[in-house]
Amino acid sequence: MSAFEQELEATGELLKNVKVTKELARAYARSLAWFREKRAELEAAGWRVDELYRIGTLAFPYSEWGPGWMTLWNNDKCSPRLGRRGEIEFVLHEAGGEVVQSCRLDKSFLS
Repeated sequence: MSAFEQELEATGELLKNVKVTKELARAYARSLAWFREKRAELEAAGWRVDELYRIGTLAFPYSEWGPGWMTLWNNDKCSPRLGRRGEIEFVLHEAGGEVVQSCRLDKSFLS
């Protein structure tokens, strides 16, 4: 098991944080399954587990929370995908078309 996989499996401890609501716990469960499936691609894109499951200093969504907590994971009309540059994209399927929300991993201001 790689270090990334070990860290991913250890994230269950984060659910004990008082800021994690039931809705965020549901998002965590769904994102964890997807992150496990896409582990190699996420790791190759430069994502770290602590970035995927960062817990903000304020209650969600008022500070920097990692994409693993986004409540879009709970939306049945929404499907995640990995973008060309390693960004995590949420595609919301609406009657008029698709809406895409992206979570980018910016390692510098020049990206």
